[in-house]
Amino acid sequence: MKFAIATTALAIALAALPAQAVRVTPAHSGSWYDPDYDKQGFAIEVLGKVPNGPERRVLVYWYTYDDAGDPVWAIGVGETDGDTIELTMQTAHGGARPPVQVDADELEDFAEMTFTFGTCHTAIADFTMAGSGETGEYHLRRLTQIGATTCTGGLGDEVAANAEPVTIVLQMTPASSVPQAHGKVTFKLRAALAELEVEVMKLPVGTYSLRVGGDDHGTFTVQQMGNNGTTKGEINFSSPAAPGEAELDFDPRGEAVEVLDAQGNVLLSVTLPPAPAGEP
Repeated sequence: MKFAIATTALAIALAALPAQAVRVTPAHSGSWYDPDYDKQGFAIEVLGKVPNGPERRVLVYWYTYDDAGDPVWAIGVGETDGDTIELTMQTAHGGARPPVQVDADELEDFAEMTFTFGTCHTAIADFTMAGSGETGEYHLRRLTQIGATTCTGGLGDEVAANAEPVTIVLQMTPASSVPQAHGKVTFKLRAALAELEVEVMKLPVGTYSLRVGGDDHGTFTVQQMGNNGTTKGEINFSSPAAPGEAELDFDPRGEAVEVLDAQGNVLLSVTLPPAPAGEP
């Protein structure tokens, strides 16, 4: 009987976890292709963070063909947006390889491209050709991966082996409607590991949601602990994801962390300090 109860509780906890998403990180760098179109594809380089990150710049090369069947190389520069990259692919013509000194024409728009990553190894690339408006898509698979990298699709992918450990522990501020409530946010960042824990106490028994930077990140329950009337609940994220925890696919630094009741009222909140400027 105890085993059945524990199993049911675990199932409820897992059901409350937010859906797994993918954060585009440098670990997504490599060659990608669609097996149905195996003589063309993309080289993707995920670079440094944009000013006041957490998103990153991206350089993409697309090797494909024009309407006449001649090979074409297009280049695009954009930025990540969670699991998505949007950019304009451009081409140049009229140049020549050394030793002939002939400058190519100015870059011309070739297509608008959107990459949406489903996992560390799959993505969909939708494109709209400039001028004609022709549309199409690739169902991409990873072909190569940069050496000595591990891809989880979470924040842990972005922590270098020589990075200084980060630990942030902050108490949350209760709303006037629940002055007795307590909340604590703990964020840890280590080489190849990131963790976020939100723990609350003395809220009424029930189900609550977590919002970070204005985005919903799952629900959790507050339960009574013992016979003294104390209540407690928590929600945990990690990257790589630990059993029973959601992938930490977002960076909470510089963002408001809020606990909301079923009516959408913010009961506990705190804003984490931003990541240091110039962080790779």
